[in-house]
Formats: sequence, structure tokens, C-alpha cells
Amino acid sequence: MLYSGGIVLLVAFPASTPALEGIAQLAFSGLAPLSVFAVVVLVRIRGLGAFGIRRVDAKWLLVAVGFAAACLAVILTFDKIVASLYPNVDDAQGDLRAASEAGLATLLGTIALGGLLTPLGEEVLFRGVFARFLQRWGTWVTVLVSAFIFALWHGINLVFPSAFLVGLCCGWLLCRTGSIWPGVVLHAVYNTSFLIIYSTE
Repeated sequence: MLYSGGIVLLVAFPASTPALEGIAQLAFSGLAPLSVFAVVVLVRIRGLGAFGIRRVDAKWLLVAVGFAAACLAVILTFDKIVASLYPNVDDAQGDLRAASEAGLATLLGTIALGGLLTPLGEEVLFRGVFARFLQRWGTWVTVLVSAFIFALWHGINLVFPSAFLVGLCCGWLLCRTGSIWPGVVLHAVYNTSFLIIYSTE
């Protein structure tokens, strides 16, 4: 209901410029899952550790940065191949590109929302809630199904492969560490890198 209401509001009251529309979308993509997570926590009345919010060895945060770099390399290569084969294809990121290119202040706001808030919100929901729920059926189910749900949320478009790849890595890190924080770091580094790349294109 929270997600649906937010989507309706974004569609019914579009921002005045593509850049502001991109910022609004990023704010929604971070705040909506955090709101859903808060509802889940209140309903379940469980400690936050049950949702993967627990300390983790610093080495796993470094592993997460390495995974982010690997994901970035794979997806940039994939995007170049797609662009060469289909030069006019819509990558579904136009508003985010506009927000990243609208000046330093807007770029910093975009990074705060898309590079920090969104990864936190999406990881507590997709890994902290969905993936932790799926862990009763084993690692493969946890990693694959949570990654697919995460990618599907991003839509059937050119973002789907990158979201699925990031979801696979974040799910695997959750299963290995029991913590969402490596996934948050991976997600944050990946998103921030793309936003910076968009700003320089």
C-alpha cells in the first residue's frame, strides 16, 4: 500500500523538470522501503538482528567494495554492447541522468538520496526482510529469489540485469555474514559510481 500510494503520487504530481523528477524518484526509492521496513519491525516486534542489522567484520565491507567494482565493470561493458547494437534504446534512467547533470548542488543531493538513502532503504527491505525470510529454504533460494524480486521492482528494462547482478551479490553477502551492511556498502558504492558517471557524460 505504501509503495502503491507513493507511485500514484509520483505519477499524479510530476515534478516541474526532469532533474527534480529524478530527485523525487530517488527520495521515494529510499523512503518507501524504509517505511515498509518500519511497519514490518513494529508488526513482528523483533530485535533488529533478526533483519540482518548486526555488526560485521570490516573485511566483508572491503569485499563488498570489490564486488561493487566488479558489478560496475560487468554492467558498463553490458551497457556498451547494448548501446552499440541498439543505439536508440531507452535505458529508463533519463530522470536520474538529468538530476546528476543539473549542477554540483543537485549532484550532491542526488548522491545523498540515490547513493546513500536508496541503498539503505532497499537493503533493509529486500535483504533484511525478503532474503532473511527466504533463508529457511536455503542459500540458493535466498540469493536467487531475493535478487529476482529486487530486479523486478526496478522494472523490465535495461536496469533489470544490473539490479539482478547487484541483488545476487548482496544476497550472497547476507548469507555469508548474516548482516545487511556489506550489501548496503556494495549498493552504495555501485549507485554512487553510476551517478558520478552520469554527471560526467
